[in-house]
Amino acid sequence: MRSERRRVRALLKGLGLPPHPTLAELHAAYEARFQRALRLIEQEVAPGEPTGRYEQYLTHDRIYYPKHTSRAHQLLVVCHELAHLLLGHLPRYDAIDPAVVRRVLGRSHYDDPTEHEAETIGTLLYQQLNLAPEVGPAAQLAPSLVHREGRHV
Repeated sequence: MRSERRRVRALLKGLGLPPHPTLAELHAAYEARFQRALRLIEQEVAPGEPTGRYEQYLTHDRIYYPKHTSRAHQLLVVCHELAHLLLGHLPRYDAIDPAVVRRVLGRSHYDDPTEHEAETIGTLLYQQLNLAPEVGPAAQLAPSLVHREGRHV
């Protein structure tokens, strides 16, 4: 796990980001580094379906994340999908019905090494994000909730 943490820090540094960037900073850095627009799109997700996915087009990339869930879960999904993009993974277009895959493999099995890699790196990337609220009453309380490492908890 230590090597993965170093890898995430190197990814952030390579994007010109501070140790604990906001999602907006990460988003802007991705677009600047790859010279591609990145669209983050909320989507309806039925129970049991994958919560996120990414797509690459000629001029831009898209990350889809679940609409009806907590902000923390949305950010985790975005980080997972962003990890795929940052790691250069190619999108998978499965021809098999997701319900069949779930019945055969279950949700905790990674038959694809890129999924395991994106899950690990995406989770570590999420842990590095500055999760301080940007507006509203919670933003006024945020400075008192700073962790000793300078990260909001």
